[in-house]
Amino acid sequence: MFLLLTGSRQQPKQRLSNLLHAQVIFYHSSSQVKSSLLHPQPLKQRIMARDAVSSGTAVDRISNMPRNIIDLILERLSIHEAAIMGVLSKTWRDIWATNPHLVFDGLFFATLSPKKFHPDPSKNSRIISNILLAHSGPILNFILYIPRYSLLNRSLDKDLWIKNLSNKRVRNLKLINLEDIRYKIPSSLFSCLDLTHLNLFSCILNPPRRFGGFCNLIKVELVHVKITADISFGTQLEELALSNCTGIEHLRCQFKHGNNLTLLKIIDTGEFDLGWFECVQKVTNLSLTINVFANSRIEIINLDKLFGSMPRINTLYLCGFSLESLEPGAAVSERPRTTLENLYLDCVGFHDLDHMQYVLCLIKSFPNLRYLNISLEPKVNSNDDMDLMALWGDMILNQLESVEIQGIVGTRPEFQFVQVLLASTPSLRLLKLNKYSTIDFPRIDDLKEELRIARALLLFPRASRSAQVIWA
Repeated sequence: MFLLLTGSRQQPKQRLSNLLHAQVIFYHSSSQVKSSLLHPQPLKQRIMARDAVSSGTAVDRISNMPRNIIDLILERLSIHEAAIMGVLSKTWRDIWATNPHLVFDGLFFATLSPKKFHPDPSKNSRIISNILLAHSGPILNFILYIPRYSLLNRSLDKDLWIKNLSNKRVRNLKLINLEDIRYKIPSSLFSCLDLTHLNLFSCILNPPRRFGGFCNLIKVELVHVKITADISFGTQLEELALSNCTGIEHLRCQFKHGNNLTLLKIIDTGEFDLGWFECVQKVTNLSLTINVFANSRIEIINLDKLFGSMPRINTLYLCGFSLESLEPGAAVSERPRTTLENLYLDCVGFHDLDHMQYVLCLIKSFPNLRYLNISLEPKVNSNDDMDLMALWGDMILNQLESVEIQGIVGTRPEFQFVQVLLASTPSLRLLKLNKYSTIDFPRIDDLKEELRIARALLLFPRASRSAQVIWA
């Protein structure tokens, strides 16, 4: 069965009106069941339909739809819209009480207190509590935003809401705390063993001593989270993203042989052990930002050793601090990684000879690159004596098709790099260059300078006849 929903993005009231007056026609055949959602009726027919509803003679087409279709509709409605649908009929009243998708996001709180800068926390808590008390059946998806200045962080109701979820077989839990103080997750969360997706922002994870770990988690994303004790997200975990977290050394039990991690993101976190990477054979997507000044355990990273246990790696993201911790020199390219096709390099300093050596060594290590994305660290005072052509040598990137470089300020090394790229990429289709233009960097804001750069780009020899260069 297919349900086709058409139309542009509309306001909640207009979307609700269209849903109420929509007609669904089902065509039955031996192979499949097709459904089509028609356009809203003309004004005259809508008025007649409204009168029919008020007189009790209207045909309730929506309530007779299959429950999975109704759930899809509810999933796309806000809490307020779903509640309004509950007054249409007894059937929808029951449907509203069993809505498996509860989203208390920024829109929800803005609707409660549209004109108040400091909303009433007791009122907001009471409304959420009443919704959860009236709810029956499982809650598959639960999203809660704690707005800044909402004072919900001082309320104990949040702990009761999560305790309620532990009996609702919740699978997807997202908790975004925008208050200045981290929210300490209650122990009842660790009873939600049906969880498959967990997303926490600005929280404290303090697992009980006897907690044996989650068993069904597939994806975990933690941002600005403090972990206070050893914890396991289970062997089924496929995606783990850690950003600006502390205490991640308590995740050591997650990195054992036989894990199923395919995506690993460690950005601006506390200390961790590079030995963890020896147990991630299935990783295809790796994002790594190492602050060598804050991480005493990290000294020099050998790429062969780092990627030796990642035979399937396809996408790599590295930040400038991470580049400084890489082992430079020819040893990097002794065993090229042919599986990696997408490379993202952030905070690269074209003003720094060491940075450029690291960048070129990395690119040489991945001869089958198809996509290269570089974000530059904006500094006008560059080393104009740097000879990138000599560093590049005779390397040819036969597979590279698309390159994006952000933050160009117009230095000589930048355009040397562009020149050698164009000359050594026979399969290149697109080279997109984005300038960095602010009050502090007016170097390329002048129209004449723009024209000079454009002419220079046109004159650079290209190995690919179909290469398109975009200067923006």
